[in-house]
Amino acid sequence: MAPLVWYCLSLCASLLSCFAHAATITYDFNITWVLKNPDGQFDRPTIGINGKWPLPEIRSKVGDRVIINTNNQLGNQSTSLHFHGLFMNGTGEMDGAVGVNQCRIPPGGSFTYNFTVFPALLT
Repeated sequence: MAPLVWYCLSLCASLLSCFAHAATITYDFNITWVLKNPDGQFDRPTIGINGKWPLPEIRSKVGDRVIINTNNQLGNQSTSLHFHGLFMNGTGEMDGAVGVNQCRIPPGGSFTYNFTVFPALLT
């Protein structure tokens, strides 16, 4: 039983060390229409961030606090952001499935996403 206790203690220490070196990462996203060719067929209005498509990558480490200030400038379309692959422990309202986890961001509206990156759960 002693090896299991040591394993659990070392795992807890590893997880806690992730939070000791945590950073706050802030992004400002203006969500707009851009004219792009996402599938190689032809240019058409596509949702972009800060006037660009493909969309920017969000980079963080376990324990980091991520803040994303969004402004919906689509004019005719509600929107939200959804974060694939993140375990939203206690912050499900920050995981933008409109009508499920989060209210829509109306045209002209703003929303600030604020969450801590937790380790993914293994199944």
